[in-house]
Order: sequence, then structure tokens, then C-alpha cells
Amino acid sequence: MMKTSKHVNLDIVIITKDQGWNVRRLIESVLRETEGRPGTEILLVDSASSDDTVDVASEYPIRVIRLGKRQRLTAAAGRHAGLSQTSGDIVLFLDGDMELRHGWIEAALGLFARRPDIAVIAGQVIDQPIRARCLRAVEPIGEIQRTSFTEVAHGGGAAAYRRSVLDRVGSFNPYLFSDEEPELCLRIRHAGYRIVRLERPIADHYSDPSGAISTLFGRRRRNLYLGPGQALRIHLGSGLLFPYARERGFGLVPVAGLMLGVATLGMSLLFRQPRWVAFWLGVVAMLFAADVARKRSMYRALFTMVQRLVFAEGTVKGFVGSPSDPSRFPCMIEVIK
Repeated sequence: MMKTSKHVNLDIVIITKDQGWNVRRLIESVLRETEGRPGTEILLVDSASSDDTVDVASEYPIRVIRLGKRQRLTAAAGRHAGLSQTSGDIVLFLDGDMELRHGWIEAALGLFARRPDIAVIAGQVIDQPIRARCLRAVEPIGEIQRTSFTEVAHGGGAAAYRRSVLDRVGSFNPYLFSDEEPELCLRIRHAGYRIVRLERPIADHYSDPSGAISTLFGRRRRNLYLGPGQALRIHLGSGLLFPYARERGFGLVPVAGLMLGVATLGMSLLFRQPRWVAFWLGVVAMLFAADVARKRSMYRALFTMVQRLVFAEGTVKGFVGSPSDPSRFPCMIEVIK
């Protein structure tokens, strides 16, 4: 007999790393949305924060665990640990720089109850300035908002998962530096389940501007562009390689372009004919000029070019690394509360 939304056990796993500046706002938004709801557990998984994240979280009636510094500390490892430490029928994951929106949980649980073919439900994530202090009115749950959804490829950082499906296809790969959600969701879709996005906000996301060079290189320093290359290596020789490359191979095109440039340089040196490399440079210049015209901004076109080079670098670095067995991940956990 299928459980109704009111009888489903819900776990909410919050992933944090040095987010004491936001964790209070996030936890309080979760507590407001789950107040009086039986069968709900809230777990915060901290990746060895150096600020007061754990101290602040410990003030609230939730479970708090911390990952040890001697293991790889990534969002994927936090999700993997959070899933292993909970047992609810539905698991909602939220990142530490978010704030849960009103009414989304009720709408998502209702959809899970009605549609057993749906394994993952996401929502609209609203980007906000990192220092924003938003005060919003209670949002009504209209019938259209309650039922309207769109099929998507993956859930992103804020999404709810059906545990029975994860038991079948496996957990998040804790060794991935990034892209753990798309990689898992590809396995879920390959198993015959659906992933959807409710057409209503799930959370506000407080972050630095995504179009800033500083944000791009900050993510690069944290190895957040290695995930696609790692996933390509993991699925090398499997039936999921080409679907994943088609969906998440952002760095493959610039890699191919750079390889072509190296080849033309080699031909120019070998045959002492500079026209080969000159032709390649001319094509690159034309593509860049077309991007400037399309975006009407030299900065945005330059940012896109640098971004593609960073994607290419991350894809190569992630691909050449030796893949590790997720089942052997040394999940070292300290129970704080």
C-alpha cells in the first residue's frame, strides 16, 4: 500500500562548509516548514568548517555530524554521508548557502505520493546576492503550483530523492569533486525513473555573482570543474558514457579545439608553413568576434572564452585521475549532536 504524503518519513540533509554566515537562516527556514510534521528528521553534515557553522547549528533541535579532515571533503562526500546516516522514505538535500522556500515540501511530497515513477523532484532555485536579507510574505500554494512540473535531466543542489530508488541505483559518488547530482540522476533515469522540477521556488541561493572572473577562479581553486572529467572516466566503456558526454561534456569542445590548435602548430613547424596555425587562429578570432557581437559585450565574450578554457582544463584533469571505488570511501564521521 502506497504511503500518503502525510505518512511519508522525510529526512532533510543540509550540507555545509564554512557557512556560519547563513546556516542560522537556513535551519530556521527548514524548521518553519517542518514544524509539527511527524516522521521528519533534520541532519546537518559539515565538511570540517573552520568557522562557527557547527556551533551555530548545534543551538537548534537537529542532528549535527562533521566529516574528518583526513578524507576528501566535497559536497558529494557530504551527501553520501548524509544519506548513509538517515533512513527516511524521502531525502531532501539543501546546500548551506540556501534558504528553503515556503510550501515546497508539501507540494513535493504530494507529487511523490501521486507519481511512483518520479524518483527526484527539484524546484526553481532563486539566486540572491550573498549579503541579501530577504523578507517575503507567505506564499500561497495554488492548485497550478501544486501540480505543474517539468521533466529535467537532474535535480541540482536542492532536490528531494526517493530512497527506494537510491537503494537500487546507488548513492552519490563521494569521490567526485562536482557534478555528483547529474551523474547520479543519469543512473536514475537509466533505471527507468523520472526526474522533474516543480514550477515553484524551492530555495533562495545566496552566492557571489556567477558571471564574475573571481567566482570562476574561486571555483577552479576548489577543483569544482573536475567532476565532469571524473564522471567520463568512471563511465568509460559503459553504456552511460555517451549520454553523459552529450549532457555534461562542456569541456570536450574546447579540448577538441585546443587539440586542433596544437595539431596545426605542429604541421606549421613540420612543413614550415605558418598558414596552418594562422588558419586556426583566424577561426578562433572569428568565433570570438561573433560572440562579442551576439552578447554585445567584450567582457562577457572574454569571460565565456576563459570559462571554456577552465572547463577544458578541469575535464582533462578529472579524466586522467584514477577512479576510486565509492564503496571503499573512508567515511570518517564525528557526531557533534
